[in-house]
Amino acid sequence: MQDDSTYFDTHFDAGFEAAGMAWLPWIGSGFRASASRTIVLGESIYDYSNGDAAKRQAILQKDSLRRRHLSHGIHEQYKSRYLRNFARAFFIKRKVSRTERELLWQQVAYLNLVPRMMASLRERPGEQDYRDGWKILLTIAGLIAARRCIVYGLEGAKIAALSAALPPGALLVERRLPAVGRNRPLRLTVKIGDRPLDILFIRHPSAFFRWDEWGVVMRQFLAETSAAPAFKD
Repeated sequence: MQDDSTYFDTHFDAGFEAAGMAWLPWIGSGFRASASRTIVLGESIYDYSNGDAAKRQAILQKDSLRRRHLSHGIHEQYKSRYLRNFARAFFIKRKVSRTERELLWQQVAYLNLVPRMMASLRERPGEQDYRDGWKILLTIAGLIAARRCIVYGLEGAKIAALSAALPPGALLVERRLPAVGRNRPLRLTVKIGDRPLDILFIRHPSAFFRWDEWGVVMRQFLAETSAAPAFKD
């Protein structure tokens, strides 16, 4: 088994520190070599310490998201539905192998939108959390030259906060896609300066997630955004 440090890339860490991020994003070791640099955007980090001060401090460590992604996403030491279902959708298959998990997570970036720790599973992000998160996400997307982003969650407040967080002069193109069950995926393209970012909002894969159907939506998005920039002057 390869050394854990070979799964992710620390090349951008100084920029992340300068941006004031609470947690260092996961940047797969193959991300920089990818022509279609992709961000997978989760939502929140929760305080699951149950009053254990040492565990809470471990969650707050800068590298805790990376450690969690290694244990949950690569090694699957814990059965996290949001990662397992996303991998199923990505490959459109129920049983995803260790080799396939490594292939997936080594080629993408992963971070959460909400830039602070939720007090518990019951706490929900507010409008300001989303706005703050989108501003950071747009900064990070520029820093790592991301071209596309898949977002967990279809909440209206989350989507509206993106529009509110855009800088003056930014362009936003919206495209509603065919429904998947009772949910309708949303595709947005943001252009800041001459840099487009294609964004796909999907249902959060933590529960009640039809991975086979959402996988078709994701595959189409990835195929359409791998060939050429979304904007042409």
